Amino acid sequence: MALNVPVVRTNTIKRAGSSSSLGHSAIEHENDLAPVTPRSRRNSDSSVNAGAAAPTAPGLVKPPTQHRTDTTTLYAGKDHKAVTLETKVLMAKSPYFKKLLSETPEPLAEQTTFEDADETALAMFAAWVHGKQLHGPSDFHSTGHYLGLYILALKFESEELANQVIDLIRAHYAAGDLTAPPYRLQYMYTFAPTPNPLRKFLVATAAWRTLYGGEADGGLSDSMKEVLGGDKTLAVDFMQELVVLSRDASKDPRKGSKCAWHLHEGTKKCVEDGAEPWEE
Repeated sequence: MALNVPVVRTNTIKRAGSSSSLGHSAIEHENDLAPVTPRSRRNSDSSVNAGAAAPTAPGLVKPPTQHRTDTTTLYAGKDHKAVTLETKVLMAKSPYFKKLLSETPEPLAEQTTFEDADETALAMFAAWVHGKQLHGPSDFHSTGHYLGLYILALKFESEELANQVIDLIRAHYAAGDLTAPPYRLQYMYTFAPTPNPLRKFLVATAAWRTLYGGEADGGLSDSMKEVLGGDKTLAVDFMQELVVLSRDASKDPRKGSKCAWHLHEGTKKCVEDGAEPWEE
């Protein structure tokens, strides 16, 4: 199935001069766009970002009985971009939709519309559901989409997808010796408000940068101070990671076991098959 994937802007916070150049681990990326903010939209615990105009759900009219049809259409973003999936495969891959489409004879349009969802991430979710391979992020923009995809995986209760996505993000960060910039932390704490492995990983990389990277000499950047000052939960988590990493410099979050960063409430624990090169 061909997917029309739009270009999506990623919201960020303003640049701080002290964080633009790091001695060891590189901060992933920074630019001067405005910070992300929470929004009250349908199913808004998913991620954000809206792109170009696309097929919409006109007036959020109640759709046909979706779980009795061969396909199910989901809508993303403020323009309600449509993505159509095979119903049986969707239900097999997502406990969230298995429950929804089994228990609700005629789902309301608002139940299949995710206005805060990253449109590209939802298209990636559909591709994954239909067996397409995810190759992982390769740059600043694609990293944002993978963060959005992880948040959708949490919402749609797909541990398999969430675990695959965090593996790809960790590999990208390890290969590029990257750490999470402040706006990535702000994004995750805004749109994934409950604790999760990816949120913890990103905070840990930021703490690593503070202790052993470019900020080790110059202190926290202004943008990092701003983000920490605006979110008490993030600040506490950041301090906790500082304590852990300061006691053991070998605990680089980008290296080591994949399974340590996985969710396994409904899936079997991993069978470790040896470390990847970037895990050494």
